[in-house]
Amino acid sequence: MRNKNYLFLVVLLFGFFFLSCKETYNSSGKQEETEVTDIQEVKAVTELLPGDILVRPNLNILPGTSIVSGRSDFGHAAIVVKGNKHNNIDSLLAGATIVEAIARDVPPAFQVREIAAFKQSNIIAFNNISFGRKNAGNRYLLRLQLPQSAIDSIVAFALDQKGDLYSWTATKRFPDNPIIDSLVKSGTRKNWADNSAWYCSLLVWQSVYYVTGIDLDPNGGYRVYPNDLIKSKYFDGLQDGQPKRVRF
Repeated sequence: MRNKNYLFLVVLLFGFFFLSCKETYNSSGKQEETEVTDIQEVKAVTELLPGDILVRPNLNILPGTSIVSGRSDFGHAAIVVKGNKHNNIDSLLAGATIVEAIARDVPPAFQVREIAAFKQSNIIAFNNISFGRKNAGNRYLLRLQLPQSAIDSIVAFALDQKGDLYSWTATKRFPDNPIIDSLVKSGTRKNWADNSAWYCSLLVWQSVYYVTGIDLDPNGGYRVYPNDLIKSKYFDGLQDGQPKRVRF
C-alpha cells in the first residue's frame, strides 16, 4: 500500500506539470524563497523583440523545479518570433507573435502553434490569454543578449516546430548522441535537436540550446520548467544598463 501511495503522488505531481502549459490562474499560496531584486520588482514593458522569452512561473511543488517566490500557478513559456512596441501592455502583446507548445484539447496542428502573444477568441485553438492582464505581475520577460544572426536562428528553429505535438514526456536533446545521429543520417530527423513533441519550456530551452549551446536550465534536471528559465543565471544582472530579466 505504501508503494502504491508513493506512485500515486509521483503521478499526481507530474500531472500538475502536464497542466503547466494550460491557461489557468490557480495560486499556490505563500512561497518561502527570497529572490534577488530584479526578479521581484515589477516594471513596465513597452517593447518585445524577436527571441524574447515570455514566462509565467509554475508551482514550486513540482519535482526538480527551481523555486520562484510570489504568486505561482501552473506556469507557461513561449518565445517571441515577431516583436512589437506599444505603451499599453495588452496592445503590446496583441501585436507581437509567439511560438508556444500548449497543453489543451485542440487539434494536433495547434499544439505547437504560432499565435499573437495575447488574443481573445471563442475558438479555443485561436484563444491565447496566457500572458494577458490576469497575470499582471506574475509574468516575466527574459531577453537574450546575442548577435542578430543567433536570434534569427533561434526564431527559425522555434518556427520549424509548428505542427508538432505537445507531450510532457518529451525530453531534452543533446549533440553527439549515436542513436539520434543515425536518425539524422537516415533522414528520419532534421538535426540532433529535432523532436516530434514538446512541452512549453522545453521548446524554449531547446531553441536556445540548439543554436548557442547555452543551457538555460540552472539545475540541469531531466526536464526544464518555466521556473528554471526564470532562475537561469544567464539573465542575472544588466546588459547595456538594461535588465535581462523583467517581471511585468
